[in-house]
Amino acid sequence: MRKQHAAAAALFIVLAIVMTWPLAPRLDHVAADPSDPFINMWILDWDHYATFHQPLHLFDANIFFPAHDTLALSENLYGLALLLMPFRAIGMGPVTVYNLAMLAGFAFSGFAAYLLGFRLTGSFIGGIAGGLFHAFVPFRFTHLPHVQHVVAGWVPLLLLALLAYLDRPSWRTGLLFAIVFLMNGLTNIHWLLFGSFAVGATMVLFAANGVRRWRELLVCTAIAGALLAAFLAPYWRIAETPGLARGWEETKSYSATWSDWLVASDYSRIYAGLKDDRVYAERKLFPGVLSLVAAAAALLLARRYPRGVSIGLLWIVIGVLGSLGLNGFFHSFLFDAVPGFRGIRVPARWAEIAYVGLSMLIAVVVAFVARRARWLAAVIPLLFLIELYAAPIRWFRVPLEVPDVYRWLATQRVRAIAELPIDNAGSEYVYVFRSMAHHKNMVNGASGAVPAQFARFSGMWKSTPIPDEFGDELLRAGVDLVIVHADTLPPHDATTIAWLKREMDRGRMSFVRRFRGGVGGDWVFRVGPGLSRSGPAGEPALRAFLSGQPVYNPFTFGFFDPPPGFVRGPRFFSGYAFSPYGIRKIEFLFHDGRVRVPAILVTDDRLVRRFPPYPRTPKPRFVLSMPKRPDGVPVDTDVQAIVTDGRGEQLRLQFYWITWE
Repeated sequence: MRKQHAAAAALFIVLAIVMTWPLAPRLDHVAADPSDPFINMWILDWDHYATFHQPLHLFDANIFFPAHDTLALSENLYGLALLLMPFRAIGMGPVTVYNLAMLAGFAFSGFAAYLLGFRLTGSFIGGIAGGLFHAFVPFRFTHLPHVQHVVAGWVPLLLLALLAYLDRPSWRTGLLFAIVFLMNGLTNIHWLLFGSFAVGATMVLFAANGVRRWRELLVCTAIAGALLAAFLAPYWRIAETPGLARGWEETKSYSATWSDWLVASDYSRIYAGLKDDRVYAERKLFPGVLSLVAAAAALLLARRYPRGVSIGLLWIVIGVLGSLGLNGFFHSFLFDAVPGFRGIRVPARWAEIAYVGLSMLIAVVVAFVARRARWLAAVIPLLFLIELYAAPIRWFRVPLEVPDVYRWLATQRVRAIAELPIDNAGSEYVYVFRSMAHHKNMVNGASGAVPAQFARFSGMWKSTPIPDEFGDELLRAGVDLVIVHADTLPPHDATTIAWLKREMDRGRMSFVRRFRGGVGGDWVFRVGPGLSRSGPAGEPALRAFLSGQPVYNPFTFGFFDPPPGFVRGPRFFSGYAFSPYGIRKIEFLFHDGRVRVPAILVTDDRLVRRFPPYPRTPKPRFVLSMPKRPDGVPVDTDVQAIVTDGRGEQLRLQFYWITWE
């Protein structure tokens, strides 16, 4: 049996690599998209940092300063962070560790469901089939930006631990259940609430069938619950904070309908005809035809496999009814009456409970078939792989290079910072991601909900003109430094510059220094009363910046013009780069750098007139005209420009996704 389980574990690891390809060779520099994955990377990194620097204030994370319990605005992921700490200890970076968790999450979800199916049926191939479905159900790929929903193995393990206790009640099996219960709660609040309800309903089912011994399980679970309470208390406080509780309308918009169970995921390759772009991605819950056929067939096997069929059906009913959210009575009651459920933003995620139920019924059917035709039973998992196959996945390249301003910031002693622009075109996701390099408190942040003060900061910065109260709020919040990212200010640059001038003239802000950052640079200002306008060397550059003029950069810089997102046939790429050291060459990188094509450098009088003199860069414009997509470059690909200056140093410019047919 141990050899079978080891073989199953190895199989799911291999399949996780295959089904998410090409994630495995890119673990250190990709994510599903540049939004929620950035938050989850930061959460895992913050868990690690706070554990060793401020363990008693884990939830007072560095975002949305000076608000408290800001980690509780999202999942805390601490159970996952605990398991990843050894990998951080040996030097793996936060992006690599995050993607390792993504791969392991798929494998773990499959292996846990396999163990559950194996216990219910005694069939290796039945467990494998159920595990394949649970690991690679389209719902799992929809949640690629949410590692906590990919790591779903604790849910079937929770049920497996309950069955182990029911079969052999003891302190050992009671402790096993409590450990799984604790890890499930520390990893995912959704799975804590949903899984606990489903397991509780299962316990009622067995109690009705004469099971009476619950003492050891309840005692051990109570102890686990007490440990978990410290991680749940901040969520309770957040729920009591005005403006942060989930509203009825928001929750209802993320509640599934009956018809959503027939809408295919965007990642489905076979069921393109069932896709509907009008439906929110997380409400596309169709599990595939094979699982529905297996569920129907399992009804005929209730007498042969009573435990597997009865529990599987119970979990399917709970998951489907729960997914309806505020469109049905079940979750509506929990939303109003049970603490914790009002914090659930997307009730459609109840579908996970239904998928665990379906995995049990799949295991039952395949186990039955294996008793009569082993070859046919072996074919069924292959059919599931074909039905659920979603690779190759489009993975987004994350910006690994740490900007100079954040390297410097990591060495400073500051109470808090503010980064401008605020809440502009995804800026907060980037700031949160970048904060992994410095861990300083900042008024900026991104999460599922935002404190009222951040909303005030955002509203004031977006006002024209920026009111004096904005500076007052920064002082009141304890902000020491303001970092202005010049390249991302437009179209609010003139308004921000006018505010900077006004604050400096009033003696409430002074210039600190400028850092390399894109074309315009990153500018740091100190905040506080009684400051002089003057700063360190660099005043000519400051005057040019405050006048809205291009600033001379003593470093290599450039810009890659955004290419069209979709095109057929020939393509044209362009951009510009300047350097006081001259430009040696510029290349375009396609398909994660696997294909490199040299650009052509040309003169551009308009660019030369726009920027201060760079006599060693007479040809600042770089272009590339291509009649067709290069060999080895897929239709959905990435493109990036990389500049090599006269010193031989390289600068990566903007990264874009394109579809090139």
